[in-house]
Amino acid sequence: MKMKVVDLHCDTLMALSKARQSGIEKTFGRNDLHVDLFKLKKGDYLLQCFAAFTDAKNSPSSPLIETLQEIDIFHEIMKVYASDMAPVYCFSDIERNREEGKISALLTIEDGGVTAGDLSVLRMMHQLGVRMITLTWNYENPIGYPATDFEKSATGSFRGLKEQGLAFLSEMENLGIMVDVSHLSDEGFYDVARHARKPFLASHSDSRSLSSHPRNLTDHMLKVLAEKGGIVGMNYCLTFLDEDRDRLRQRGAAETVADHIEHVRKVAGIDVIALGSDFDGIEETLDLADASKMHLLVDALERRGFSTGDMDKIFSQNALRFFREIL
Repeated sequence: MKMKVVDLHCDTLMALSKARQSGIEKTFGRNDLHVDLFKLKKGDYLLQCFAAFTDAKNSPSSPLIETLQEIDIFHEIMKVYASDMAPVYCFSDIERNREEGKISALLTIEDGGVTAGDLSVLRMMHQLGVRMITLTWNYENPIGYPATDFEKSATGSFRGLKEQGLAFLSEMENLGIMVDVSHLSDEGFYDVARHARKPFLASHSDSRSLSSHPRNLTDHMLKVLAEKGGIVGMNYCLTFLDEDRDRLRQRGAAETVADHIEHVRKVAGIDVIALGSDFDGIEETLDLADASKMHLLVDALERRGFSTGDMDKIFSQNALRFFREIL
């Protein structure tokens, strides 16, 4: 069985940009990355979210310039492959693209810190087509604090959203930019839950009950996310799936992602579950080798008795419901 796929997060723009900077030009049509047009078609993708991401503390130029370079690659792809893919700026674009037989592409930013917390930069990013922003990555930024702090810079007991972060959250909602809490600290998650007027999402996170990494969500967070009408995209990163790497290699990524899906369904319900691969931002993926292999996850869920309707929600419909409300 095949399912139409919506994926909330990949880092393919970063991978393409890094290759270009190294003097290697990778075509998006077909390449050696996890995501290209050929693999998206083979995997029966309806929509792929493309993150513009840079490691802010190790940028050779500046985080903002690198982000803009990746956004430029996104628009270049949209132009070159216009007969097969089209960008999404509002929900009706998804519907039109589907009618025209095109894969939808939605531009996101991973790490809102590239804007320096400046609302004018945020508004310009919206004009460039950005429709989702992950508030932090793994560093403290003007918006708030991360779940995993590479610099260990946070001090004191309060590590949530900063005052500017609250203003950023409000303006994102005004603009119709989806608020993404993956990478955000626990305190930041609850700040968003308290202050957000609209549903929010965790684009690429798993269950902390099954793997205790701080990037994953606790059962209580999953319940809050569901109560707020949000979604969580299951991440295929091995580190977030199972702390026992030998067991993970033996069982495979598809089975282990299915473990997380089953747990989240039990804790917070089927309507909160979506997919957020983190393709091209992660290295080893085992059997979920690339975007063409999504049938393996379908098979794993079928073996567990998931209905076609429930799998349809997980693979696309929950995300589409969320997009319809925000975009």
